[in-house]
Amino acid sequence: MTLENGPLSGLLVLDLGHVVAGPLAGTLLGDLGADVVKIEDPKTGGDTLRRLSPSHNDAPVWWKVSGRNKRSVAIDLRTDDGRDLVLGLAEKADVLIENFRPGTLERFGLGPDVLEQRNPRLVLLRISGFGHGPLGRDRPGFGRVGEAMSGAANLTGDPDGSPMHVGFSLGDATSGLMGAFGVMAALRARDETGKGDIVDIALFETLFRLIEWQLPFADLLGQVITRRGNRFPTGYAVAGSYRSRDERWVTISAATDRGVTRLLREVGGDELAGDPRFADVEARALDDRLEEIDRAVAAWIAHSDAADVIGALEGTDVAVGEVYDAGMMLDDPTFAEREAIVAVDDEQAGGPIRMPGVIPRLAAQPGKVRWAGPPLGAHTDEVLTQLLGLDEDALAELRRSGTIA
Repeated sequence: MTLENGPLSGLLVLDLGHVVAGPLAGTLLGDLGADVVKIEDPKTGGDTLRRLSPSHNDAPVWWKVSGRNKRSVAIDLRTDDGRDLVLGLAEKADVLIENFRPGTLERFGLGPDVLEQRNPRLVLLRISGFGHGPLGRDRPGFGRVGEAMSGAANLTGDPDGSPMHVGFSLGDATSGLMGAFGVMAALRARDETGKGDIVDIALFETLFRLIEWQLPFADLLGQVITRRGNRFPTGYAVAGSYRSRDERWVTISAATDRGVTRLLREVGGDELAGDPRFADVEARALDDRLEEIDRAVAAWIAHSDAADVIGALEGTDVAVGEVYDAGMMLDDPTFAEREAIVAVDDEQAGGPIRMPGVIPRLAAQPGKVRWAGPPLGAHTDEVLTQLLGLDEDALAELRRSGTIA
């Protein structure tokens, strides 16, 4: 059986999130077919990302990706009527997503106890800086702080430089991804128990979990690993990014002894490849031998074109490729073959928008991008009519009172 929009068709998700972490979880579920209803505040102009994003033809570009496959419903949660509308939707929903500061959902009268009473089958995803326990609930948290606390920033940058953050919202993004995974696990458990659950994620936890070796290294070996530039922090691989003669950036990783030997043969012939100082991991770890290899590789690539470097190492144990920017991605045939980039028609933007495709894609149920992020409140009447049975008079009264937009 092929589901209409993807494997999650039939799931109703309420997305009360804002900016990155919570909304990304909703987008991932929507990409695979879930009906995601985005609840936004009409008094503040909706999700903050609408205002943070640069615009094209007055269409917020980042929002067009973040808000894709979602129906926008503008409801003021601060009003009693607004709270009642959301509770009515929650009674019918499978999942509710929020990433407010701890205590905010409770102040709206929508805390876990209230939601469970209205819908015991509801799965609640909560993403916050430090969790909802006594130590974290009063601390505001953002992805950048989570990245710092996770160890990721400590491992990024030059050895003698300051800790570095990557150029996108890594902590938020991994939390959204892990949140979607947690939701799916909770839904699977609900199939057996008939009861929903709470998925509680702190922003620092997701990257912390992904850097799985740093804790036992410190605990059992007394090794507190820190940043080492482009080399892998534990030092087992020969790796780095280097500028080629034709002004491209090439990244290389040789993680096996055979791979290192092959790389050194290309760089300096049999003499360098046979140097016993570089024969294995233990030998290369001594003194400044990795730095010596790094300098030799950099000099070789500086006198070669990127395509020649890649060609020389093709079919070996050495992983090699160019460092891509977005313009290169738009023109790359591998991205096209994988359908990693899709073009989505959008009236507000005045034409198609190219954006990341559905990832992951299932072979039989791949999901799809059905529409880009809609204008604020574009689906308010549609959702409240379809799901709550409100008529035109009721909608008009709610609109007059400012509860909806």
